[in-house]
Amino acid sequence: MKIVAGRASQVLASRVAAALGCELLPCEFRVFPDGELYTRVASTETLNDESVAIIQSITSDTDFVCLLQLIEACEGLDASKISVIIPYLGYARQDKRFKSGEPISVRALARCIFADEAFVINPHSEKALRYFENARSVKVLDAAMLLGEHLRVQAKDVELIVAPDDGAAALAATAADHAGVEYDVLEKTRLSAEEVEIKPKALDVAARSVALVDDIVSTGGTIVRATTLLKELGASEIYVACVHAVLVPGAALRMFNAGVKEIIATDTLETIFSKVSVAKLIAKELA
Repeated sequence: MKIVAGRASQVLASRVAAALGCELLPCEFRVFPDGELYTRVASTETLNDESVAIIQSITSDTDFVCLLQLIEACEGLDASKISVIIPYLGYARQDKRFKSGEPISVRALARCIFADEAFVINPHSEKALRYFENARSVKVLDAAMLLGEHLRVQAKDVELIVAPDDGAAALAATAADHAGVEYDVLEKTRLSAEEVEIKPKALDVAARSVALVDDIVSTGGTIVRATTLLKELGASEIYVACVHAVLVPGAALRMFNAGVKEIIATDTLETIFSKVSVAKLIAKELA
């Protein structure tokens, strides 16, 4: 097997290649004056019916085009099997029509991906998998255990993991299991037409070090509200651990200003907060 690194996943792909002991094929990327992307798998020979794994997160329209180009390039090099790994699947939040006239954006993307197998790490909605109509198989890889193991080893003072909402409950439960601590979920209770109470469902956070765990952190708004609440309830320290650190400009600063001690993310998106690698998780599936 050979590994192909998309433009958005260069470091992660190199880590996967190292974990597998596979060759990492060099690629060329540049942009033409009209904005078109030029992509080339810089192999002087065909792949001679060898399998290839393409690793490329989709964080922008250009990243998506790059992925399609890499798939076509590997087909042209006579790859016997093409595995597509999408560490971060952009557009996954648009998995249904919220308003009339909207596209199901993730379906528009997913149905364009032709591959023997596809892997997606913690998509925002697992409904997205059903739209990979042209991949022979598709599987979700769960990085929650990696976050939990990191918290257990590198943040030993964490005593409790909390999901900011029900959508992150399963992620928090898995992370807590691997961290060896309890977990809880923040729950909204409407007290009146104007008043809503938000608090942990079952556990007391007073004088405890807490890790907020979520799949995606983008604007940081949810984390800021959760951090403020947990501080008011007496939590001693707040960590944030997420799979995908999208982090729009200013998001990290807002979280730190709210009282977050540390932000921990995986390398599905390569940021300064990528302290947990999913390379071995991917390598295990490809081996």
